[in-house]
Amino acid sequence: MADTLLPLIGYVGFFVLLHVLALARVEPVFPRAFKLSRAAAAVVLTALGIAALISAAPHWRTAFLYRHQDGDWMRQGLLVVYGHLLADFVWMYVGLRRFKIQPRKDLIIHHLLGVIAFGVALWLKVGYAVALITMITELLPVTTGLDAWSKRIAAPGLTAAASRARLHVLAWLRLPLWLLLFAMMIHVLLRGDPGDLAPVFGLAAGGLACLVALDAYWIRKCLQDVDFY
Repeated sequence: MADTLLPLIGYVGFFVLLHVLALARVEPVFPRAFKLSRAAAAVVLTALGIAALISAAPHWRTAFLYRHQDGDWMRQGLLVVYGHLLADFVWMYVGLRRFKIQPRKDLIIHHLLGVIAFGVALWLKVGYAVALITMITELLPVTTGLDAWSKRIAAPGLTAAASRARLHVLAWLRLPLWLLLFAMMIHVLLRGDPGDLAPVFGLAAGGLACLVALDAYWIRKCLQDVDFY
Protein backbone atom coordinates (compact mmCIF):
# COMPACT_ATOMS: atom_id res chain seq x y z
CA MET A 1 0.00 0.00 0.00
CA ALA A 2 2.80 2.43 0.88
CA ASP A 3 4.48 1.86 -2.48
CA THR A 4 1.29 3.19 -4.09
CA LEU A 5 0.14 5.91 -1.69
CA LEU A 6 3.50 7.60 -1.11
CA PRO A 7 4.34 8.11 -4.80
CA LEU A 8 0.73 9.16 -5.46
CA ILE A 9 0.90 11.83 -2.76
CA GLY A 10 4.14 13.06 -4.28
CA TYR A 11 2.65 13.28 -7.77
CA VAL A 12 -0.41 15.12 -6.49
CA GLY A 13 1.88 17.57 -4.72
CA PHE A 14 3.96 18.07 -7.87
CA PHE A 15 0.97 18.94 -10.05
CA VAL A 16 -0.60 21.16 -7.38
CA LEU A 17 2.72 23.01 -7.19
CA LEU A 18 2.61 23.41 -10.95
CA HIS A 19 -0.81 25.06 -10.64
CA VAL A 20 0.43 27.31 -7.83
CA LEU A 21 3.49 28.44 -9.80
CA ALA A 22 1.41 29.19 -12.90
CA LEU A 23 -0.93 31.40 -10.87
CA ALA A 24 1.76 33.06 -8.75
CA ARG A 25 4.51 33.52 -11.33
CA VAL A 26 2.98 33.52 -14.81
CA GLU A 27 -0.71 34.41 -14.99
CA PRO A 28 -2.73 36.05 -12.17
CA VAL A 29 -6.09 35.31 -13.83
CA PHE A 30 -7.19 31.94 -12.42
CA PRO A 31 -8.89 30.39 -15.50
CA ARG A 32 -5.94 31.22 -17.77
CA ALA A 33 -3.41 30.08 -15.17
CA PHE A 34 -5.27 26.77 -14.88
CA LYS A 35 -5.08 26.31 -18.64
CA LEU A 36 -1.36 27.02 -18.66
CA SER A 37 -0.50 24.65 -15.81
CA ARG A 38 -2.64 21.91 -17.32
CA ALA A 39 -0.86 22.43 -20.65
CA ALA A 40 2.51 21.94 -18.97
CA ALA A 41 1.24 18.78 -17.27
CA ALA A 42 -0.22 17.56 -20.57
CA VAL A 43 3.24 17.49 -22.16
CA VAL A 44 4.33 14.97 -19.51
CA LEU A 45 1.16 12.89 -19.90
CA THR A 46 1.41 12.82 -23.71
CA ALA A 47 5.00 11.56 -23.47
CA LEU A 48 3.84 8.78 -21.12
CA GLY A 49 1.10 7.85 -23.60
CA ILE A 50 3.53 7.57 -26.51
CA ALA A 51 5.96 5.49 -24.43
CA ALA A 52 3.14 3.15 -23.37
CA LEU A 53 1.99 2.69 -26.98
CA ILE A 54 5.50 1.66 -28.00
CA SER A 55 5.95 -0.69 -25.03
CA ALA A 56 2.50 -2.31 -25.36
CA ALA A 57 2.54 -2.67 -29.16
CA PRO A 58 2.78 -6.51 -29.01
CA HIS A 59 -0.57 -6.57 -27.14
CA TRP A 60 -2.60 -4.83 -29.84
CA ARG A 61 -4.72 -7.94 -30.43
CA THR A 62 -6.17 -7.55 -26.93
CA ALA A 63 -6.75 -3.81 -27.42
CA PHE A 64 -3.65 -3.16 -25.27
CA LEU A 65 -5.62 -4.39 -22.24
CA TYR A 66 -3.83 -7.12 -20.28
CA ARG A 67 -2.55 -8.04 -16.83
CA HIS A 68 0.69 -6.42 -15.74
CA GLN A 69 3.55 -7.88 -13.75
CA ASP A 70 4.89 -6.34 -10.56
CA GLY A 71 7.61 -3.83 -11.32
CA ASP A 72 6.12 -2.75 -14.67
CA TRP A 73 7.08 0.90 -15.21
CA MET A 74 3.57 1.62 -16.47
CA ARG A 75 2.20 1.39 -12.93
CA GLN A 76 4.30 4.39 -11.93
CA GLY A 77 3.23 6.13 -15.12
CA LEU A 78 -0.41 5.57 -14.26
CA LEU A 79 0.18 6.89 -10.75
CA VAL A 80 1.55 10.06 -12.34
CA VAL A 81 -1.66 10.40 -14.35
CA TYR A 82 -3.78 9.68 -11.28
CA GLY A 83 -1.89 12.33 -9.35
CA HIS A 84 -2.60 14.82 -12.14
CA LEU A 85 -6.35 14.09 -12.01
CA LEU A 86 -6.50 14.47 -8.24
CA ALA A 87 -4.43 17.66 -8.34
CA ASP A 88 -6.86 19.14 -10.86
CA PHE A 89 -9.73 18.41 -8.47
CA VAL A 90 -7.80 20.11 -5.66
CA TRP A 91 -7.15 23.16 -7.83
CA MET A 92 -10.73 23.37 -9.06
CA TYR A 93 -11.80 23.40 -5.41
CA VAL A 94 -9.30 26.20 -4.71
CA GLY A 95 -10.73 28.15 -7.65
CA LEU A 96 -14.25 27.70 -6.34
CA ARG A 97 -13.49 28.61 -2.71
CA ARG A 98 -10.96 31.39 -3.21
CA PHE A 99 -11.86 32.92 -6.58
CA LYS A 100 -15.54 31.91 -6.91
CA ILE A 101 -14.77 30.25 -10.26
CA GLN A 102 -17.26 27.49 -11.00
CA PRO A 103 -15.47 24.39 -12.27
CA ARG A 104 -16.45 23.05 -15.67
CA LYS A 105 -18.99 20.24 -15.29
CA ASP A 106 -17.72 18.50 -18.41
CA LEU A 107 -14.17 18.54 -17.04
CA ILE A 108 -15.40 17.10 -13.74
CA ILE A 109 -17.16 14.28 -15.60
CA HIS A 110 -14.06 13.66 -17.72
CA HIS A 111 -11.80 13.48 -14.67
CA LEU A 112 -14.23 11.31 -12.70
CA LEU A 113 -14.21 8.79 -15.55
CA GLY A 114 -10.43 8.71 -15.29
CA VAL A 115 -10.40 8.41 -11.50
CA ILE A 116 -12.80 5.46 -11.62
CA ALA A 117 -11.27 3.64 -14.59
CA PHE A 118 -7.65 4.19 -13.59
CA GLY A 119 -8.43 3.33 -9.98
CA VAL A 120 -9.84 -0.02 -11.10
CA ALA A 121 -6.74 -0.58 -13.26
CA LEU A 122 -4.39 0.12 -10.34
CA TRP A 123 -6.43 -2.07 -7.99
CA LEU A 124 -6.66 -5.06 -10.35
CA LYS A 125 -3.17 -4.55 -11.86
CA VAL A 126 -4.65 -4.64 -15.33
CA GLY A 127 -4.96 -2.18 -18.21
CA TYR A 128 -2.13 0.19 -17.33
CA ALA A 129 -1.13 0.29 -21.00
CA VAL A 130 -4.48 1.23 -22.51
CA ALA A 131 -5.04 3.77 -19.73
CA LEU A 132 -1.72 5.44 -20.53
CA ILE A 133 -2.26 5.24 -24.29
CA THR A 134 -5.34 7.43 -23.88
CA MET A 135 -2.97 10.12 -22.59
CA ILE A 136 -1.70 10.67 -26.13
CA THR A 137 -4.82 12.79 -26.55
CA GLU A 138 -3.60 15.17 -23.85
CA LEU A 139 -2.35 17.26 -26.74
CA LEU A 140 -5.73 18.96 -26.38
CA PRO A 141 -4.86 20.81 -23.13
CA VAL A 142 -1.62 21.89 -24.83
CA THR A 143 -3.68 23.72 -27.49
CA THR A 144 -5.89 25.19 -24.76
CA GLY A 145 -2.80 26.39 -22.92
CA LEU A 146 -1.51 27.94 -26.12
CA ASP A 147 -4.83 29.75 -26.45
CA ALA A 148 -4.49 31.07 -22.88
CA TRP A 149 -0.95 32.29 -23.53
CA SER A 150 -1.99 34.01 -26.74
CA LYS A 151 -4.60 35.95 -24.79
CA ARG A 152 -2.03 36.73 -22.11
CA ILE A 153 0.25 38.37 -24.69
CA ALA A 154 -2.65 39.74 -26.79
CA ALA A 155 -1.77 37.85 -29.99
CA PRO A 156 -5.02 37.35 -31.93
CA GLY A 157 -3.29 35.42 -34.71
CA LEU A 158 -1.97 32.89 -32.20
CA THR A 159 -5.41 32.69 -30.59
CA ALA A 160 -6.96 31.77 -33.93
CA ALA A 161 -4.23 29.20 -34.61
CA ALA A 162 -4.74 27.64 -31.18
CA SER A 163 -8.47 27.37 -31.80
CA ARG A 164 -7.90 25.64 -35.11
CA ALA A 165 -5.34 23.31 -33.57
CA ARG A 166 -7.76 22.41 -30.77
CA LEU A 167 -10.47 21.48 -33.26
CA HIS A 168 -8.03 19.42 -35.34
CA VAL A 169 -6.78 17.51 -32.28
CA LEU A 170 -10.37 16.74 -31.27
CA ALA A 171 -11.56 15.74 -34.74
CA TRP A 172 -8.50 13.94 -36.09
CA LEU A 173 -6.78 12.50 -33.00
CA ARG A 174 -8.94 12.23 -29.90
CA LEU A 175 -12.26 11.15 -31.37
CA PRO A 176 -10.71 8.63 -33.81
CA LEU A 177 -8.57 7.15 -31.01
CA TRP A 178 -11.60 6.70 -28.72
CA LEU A 179 -13.56 5.09 -31.57
CA LEU A 180 -10.67 2.82 -32.53
CA LEU A 181 -10.10 1.64 -28.95
CA PHE A 182 -13.85 1.17 -28.46
CA ALA A 183 -14.05 -0.95 -31.62
CA MET A 184 -11.06 -3.00 -30.46
CA MET A 185 -12.66 -3.64 -27.06
CA ILE A 186 -15.93 -4.73 -28.67
CA HIS A 187 -14.05 -6.95 -31.12
CA VAL A 188 -12.29 -8.77 -28.27
CA LEU A 189 -15.63 -9.25 -26.48
CA LEU A 190 -17.35 -10.52 -29.63
CA ARG A 191 -14.41 -12.79 -30.36
CA GLY A 192 -15.15 -14.39 -27.01
CA ASP A 193 -11.63 -14.58 -25.62
CA PRO A 194 -11.25 -11.89 -22.95
CA GLY A 195 -11.18 -14.67 -20.33
CA ASP A 196 -11.75 -13.49 -16.78
CA LEU A 197 -11.19 -9.91 -17.94
CA ALA A 198 -14.58 -9.66 -19.68
CA PRO A 199 -15.96 -7.25 -17.02
CA VAL A 200 -12.88 -5.05 -17.41
CA PHE A 201 -13.29 -4.98 -21.20
CA GLY A 202 -16.95 -4.05 -20.70
CA LEU A 203 -16.03 -1.25 -18.29
CA ALA A 204 -13.38 0.05 -20.69
CA ALA A 205 -15.83 0.01 -23.61
CA GLY A 206 -18.40 1.91 -21.54
CA GLY A 207 -15.84 4.51 -20.50
CA LEU A 208 -14.71 4.99 -24.09
CA ALA A 209 -18.32 5.47 -25.19
CA CYS A 210 -18.62 8.27 -22.60
CA LEU A 211 -15.42 9.86 -23.92
CA VAL A 212 -16.82 9.79 -27.45
CA ALA A 213 -19.89 11.66 -26.19
CA LEU A 214 -17.73 14.21 -24.36
CA ASP A 215 -15.58 14.85 -27.41
CA ALA A 216 -18.66 15.30 -29.59
CA TYR A 217 -19.78 17.96 -27.08
CA TRP A 218 -16.35 19.65 -27.13
CA ILE A 219 -16.26 19.65 -30.94
CA ARG A 220 -19.59 21.50 -30.91
CA LYS A 221 -18.11 24.01 -28.46
CA CYS A 222 -15.13 24.55 -30.75
CA LEU A 223 -17.37 25.09 -33.76
CA GLN A 224 -19.38 27.61 -31.75
CA ASP A 225 -16.12 29.33 -30.70
CA VAL A 226 -16.95 28.90 -27.01
CA ASP A 227 -14.06 29.72 -24.66
CA PHE A 228 -12.59 26.78 -22.75
CA TYR A 229 -11.99 27.30 -19.03
